[in-house]
Amino acid sequence: MTTSPLSPEDGQRAPGPGVSGDPADQDRIRGGPGFPDDPDRDDDVDVLYLAGQRPAGRGEWLLITAVDGLPGAEFTARVLPAGGRQAHGGDVLVHLAAQSCAGELDLPAVRVSVWAAVDGLLIPVASWDRADPDGWPERIRVTVAFAISVLTELEEHGADLGPSPVIDLDDDAVTALVGIPAGVTFGAAGGSGRLPGR
Repeated sequence: MTTSPLSPEDGQRAPGPGVSGDPADQDRIRGGPGFPDDPDRDDDVDVLYLAGQRPAGRGEWLLITAVDGLPGAEFTARVLPAGGRQAHGGDVLVHLAAQSCAGELDLPAVRVSVWAAVDGLLIPVASWDRADPDGWPERIRVTVAFAISVLTELEEHGADLGPSPVIDLDDDAVTALVGIPAGVTFGAAGGSGRLPGR
């Protein structure tokens, strides 16, 4: 999948797949905070197309479905709809949250974090404060590819990443550890933390 080309008239990205050129659609996409809310949104979207869009409220969660480590190459995700957002063992997720401007002249920014779901735990992989709203996808690409390759390698060597229990991403307090818990291969792991921005 490739990104939509820039429009020479306005310097904005042209509508992505499934988005018309209708101004109402464009306002829905670029006008207010939040990613497009489509009840039939089960399709993967190009993460590069999401650049520049403002996350709403407490943020947006992306379930990464494919990534190539090379700049401009495939990078797709499923935008998880607010309310009932869940992760399962082996998932790699990206959380985006708007950051307020410190001063009148500051440019808008986003906080971006990469997470891995392992055995009912949500594990922080990396985070970036004050990231460029237009450049965050390429900035996190290599980290996301690394996280997916680590989880794939663990599974190939017999680790049980645990498809259940399900992790509720809308919960105020979700278990979070730094690093991969020893319990993936050697028994139960524990620890607690909080989601980004909570």
